[in-house]
Amino acid sequence: MGIPTTEVDICNLALDRLGQRSIASIETPTTEIEEICARHYPATVREMLRRFIFNFSKKYAVVTKSATKTPAFGYTSAYQLPNDFVRLLALGDIAINDDTPAGLYDMSEGHVFTDAADAAGLKLSYVFDDPEISTWDPLFVRLVTLHLAANMAYKFTLKNTIIREIRNDADALAMTAAAVAGQEKPPRRIERSKLITARRVGSTGTDPRYY
Repeated sequence: MGIPTTEVDICNLALDRLGQRSIASIETPTTEIEEICARHYPATVREMLRRFIFNFSKKYAVVTKSATKTPAFGYTSAYQLPNDFVRLLALGDIAINDDTPAGLYDMSEGHVFTDAADAAGLKLSYVFDDPEISTWDPLFVRLVTLHLAANMAYKFTLKNTIIREIRNDADALAMTAAAVAGQEKPPRRIERSKLITARRVGSTGTDPRYY
């Protein structure tokens, strides 16, 4: 088959692991196996995108302040998330991790709520749902394949030992994928915009920098 380039290719790799017949479509399923794949494939891909950060799935965007959405309380502005959004990585120049100050932002109703009010828009770095499977990292393809096989296995009444073997392989691969993703992450550059610094300093006059 070569390098997977379609949803069906990945489904068939998962079906190979389960010892099942190949399928032709999940867009218009006509067999029970195709219906099973169509039910499980989208959720499995989204789950893997939420769990792992690969370079191919990172995206940058500048979103504008919503003219129709205003937070009921707590924040002054709302910025709509992109349609292909899966997971937030950075807001402006602040990485979203354990050192992000509480209250800097919130996510609700498909928007980022924040006190930021920048006419140029709000900068986002995020994980997106990349439909171009040919661009996927080979490790991510294997992750999706194994987890898809595990998620569908019970529909084919396979032995528990086979299901455990698939899940064990998926867990081992997850550790490898996490290690590789961590090695590829570039050194973090710390910058502070005037807007973000003002938000963090508040009325104290002290800038609590996080490194």
